[in-house]
Amino acid sequence: MVTYGDMMTLLLTFFVLIVSFSTVEQVKFRAAISSIQQGLGIWPNNAGLLPVMVLYQRETQRAQQAEQVVKEVAEYLRENDIVDQVEIYNTPSGIRLIISDPVLFQTGRADIRPQFRSLLVKIADVIKKQRYSEIRVEGHTDNVPISNDQFPSNWELSAARALNVVKVLAFQGGLDPAKLSGVGYGEYRPRATNTTPKGRAMNRRVEIWIEYRETKQESS
Repeated sequence: MVTYGDMMTLLLTFFVLIVSFSTVEQVKFRAAISSIQQGLGIWPNNAGLLPVMVLYQRETQRAQQAEQVVKEVAEYLRENDIVDQVEIYNTPSGIRLIISDPVLFQTGRADIRPQFRSLLVKIADVIKKQRYSEIRVEGHTDNVPISNDQFPSNWELSAARALNVVKVLAFQGGLDPAKLSGVGYGEYRPRATNTTPKGRAMNRRVEIWIEYRETKQESS
């Protein structure tokens, strides 16, 4: 009986240890899942792998949409022989279009050249076929000072240029004004040096950012 009692005690201890180990691992597993949920911000409790598949499908769809926009805009640029004046990039957050001065504007002016309004309308036609969350237009200048009755500084000039592009995209291109914004950075976000004519020409530009951030309607 003593031997039998010792054996039962050892077995009980063994099973208690097994249960305790499995509990610890389960706690660790739940903690890891909770961390993933908080990091992604998309997993409800007990959701399994379905949200991951949905997220993958959405990201794939966005990538395909971005590629289509880049393809159509690049084809239009080639057909109209303005490839050298317009740059287009596919970034993780969306599409970045860089239109160099003097394609859109004359020096020191904010009025868009009539022959290049069609470029903005074409860009709008391509964009509105796809799903997007926001379009931000940025105006940039070089560091050459400007001061007149219309534009006291490069800030006002860059903001006016961005706003005029926004108006064309909205009122002639048919894009949703609620998803459009314009901002002027003046000379303070150069992409090249301002010590050479070539660098200053690169800094005089308008950038159009087409973003594909997830909205509340898409995530629900």
